[in-house]
Amino acid sequence: MILAVSALKGGPGKTTFAVNVAAGLALRISKRTPRPRVLLVDLDPQAHAAYWALGKSRGDPIPVGEEDLSTHLLGTAHGSPLDIIHPAAFPASANMDVVLVRPQAMAQAERVLTSDLAEGIYALEEYLEPLRSAYAVIVVDTPPSAGAMTLNALVAADAVLIPMELTKMGVDGLRETLAVVEKIRRRHNPQMRIVGIAPNRCDFRRSETNDIYRFMRQQYKDLVLLPVAERAQIAYASSLRKDIFSHLGSTQDQAVVEMGRVVDAVVQRLGLR
Repeated sequence: MILAVSALKGGPGKTTFAVNVAAGLALRISKRTPRPRVLLVDLDPQAHAAYWALGKSRGDPIPVGEEDLSTHLLGTAHGSPLDIIHPAAFPASANMDVVLVRPQAMAQAERVLTSDLAEGIYALEEYLEPLRSAYAVIVVDTPPSAGAMTLNALVAADAVLIPMELTKMGVDGLRETLAVVEKIRRRHNPQMRIVGIAPNRCDFRRSETNDIYRFMRQQYKDLVLLPVAERAQIAYASSLRKDIFSHLGSTQDQAVVEMGRVVDAVVQRLGLR
């Protein structure tokens, strides 16, 4: 199962969602599936998700050799797809891996794939296909744009999770994302489905937030997941290079509860129980 986490506007905490959902899935499915492992793939050339999952900050050395995801996407790699996969630094269940990337190389790879998008749009699908049998879920974090990397993720994905902010700009970004998803579904990937629209960084003290949440529930109904508020603990966990579940454990802190509800919805809707 390949799950893309995609939003075409910056600001909704897409990478935070991708990392925490991947970690939460690793915890939830560790005893439930015959392949209890989760793989995180970071397609954003900034590589924040990959560094975070490795427990490192940008600028820290990462355990990558001569090949990384970019060489596999461009077809210049000599090794196996497994050769560029490394254990993540979390969660405690130790069943999450991350694909190694070099930020500059990924930016260059996107330019090359863009130059021949008719063929380049399938590069990620070709890389991930032999890994499907090794992982229960592959979570793909995408850039906040409809460029070659995001299109690759949507072509490869079985499902897409769309985080959004409950603002007018967030609604505009959601509509753009849905339009691109529908275009890819129509032309390349008819089996892809939307697993949920995830309101994130919500502040329900603001009347606009409440109004937009009601509108979203009316417009998109059950596609809209329960919201995750703007929580200091989520930001603090990321500063420690941890996911929220590893940071706070099994406590009933609202950040854990709210992110956990999103993970549970994904588990149920993807049939991972």
